[in-house]
Amino acid sequence: MTEEPLSEETPQPSATLDLTRRKGSIAPPALRKSVGRVGRTAGPYLTMARIALGLLARSRFARAGAAVLAVIVFFAMCADFLARSPTQVSADVLVPPLTAGHLLGTDALGRDLFSRVVHGARTALGLGLAGAMALVALGVAIGALAGFVGGMVDSIVTRAVEALSAIPTLLLVLVVGATVAHPTAATLIWTIALTRWTELARLVRAEVLLVLASDYVTAARALGASPSRLLRRHVLPNAVGPAIVAAAFGIASIILAEAAVDFLRVGPPDTMASWGEALGEARGHAGAWWLIVFPGAALLATLLSLNLIGEAARDALDPRLRMESPGSTLKV
Repeated sequence: MTEEPLSEETPQPSATLDLTRRKGSIAPPALRKSVGRVGRTAGPYLTMARIALGLLARSRFARAGAAVLAVIVFFAMCADFLARSPTQVSADVLVPPLTAGHLLGTDALGRDLFSRVVHGARTALGLGLAGAMALVALGVAIGALAGFVGGMVDSIVTRAVEALSAIPTLLLVLVVGATVAHPTAATLIWTIALTRWTELARLVRAEVLLVLASDYVTAARALGASPSRLLRRHVLPNAVGPAIVAAAFGIASIILAEAAVDFLRVGPPDTMASWGEALGEARGHAGAWWLIVFPGAALLATLLSLNLIGEAARDALDPRLRMESPGSTLKV
């Protein structure tokens, strides 16, 4: 193949570009120069990642959710400096908020509710982040494998997704918590992760099948690209969008499931502070309204911020939603 001259006024000497994939071969200077010129020319143009980041940064809902989540993360990281131990018991039982030494009051055991709420943020975000990482890793790996390999592997993964999608997550968590002799936080995380990866795996599989049918993958195969290179350079990057959205929604769902389990008092018997446990204590003390308001507000703010970020990320990463939205623009 001969490189065409850049312009009629200043003709450039042609060069034959060796595009064969020989192991250990070094690209000729003409090819390196041409690739560099193409990169400099295409540099000012927008990429899909820059478009998505720009739309996400301009979204008012995403900024509001990120601001609220940043405050909650700050309290979770600085819990040891902002509050006392959440297990410290005092003689002040069920005292109302704004009492001396107890900003948000105390619970039925005399524990400071402010400490329980602040340390509960660390528990909720820690379990949610760990569980979301597990389900994202499982969903991306299994979905990409099913779509890329196909055949019997695809059939097995599809049947497994259909079977696990029919099992309610909370019901399975309750069953595992009742059958395991000594349930821990890791038990809760892996139980949720092993059931919530199915939706992400379905999305990643669809993206992989769409990418494999595209022209640039066909061209890459014609140039001799290996299956591992196709998977690494073309397939997996297209699964980043669904994985980011699934991580945001996954953290919210795991936090909600953890709060529900602790509210029902069937969670792991540990001493970690939990918003669900604080809400569960209010069942036997109807007059202690602060046991509902403050942990419930923290839980609601966390779930709302994560859902706002997830919705904004989904709209920004999906080109079809950007094209359908009125007044959408590609300027960043």
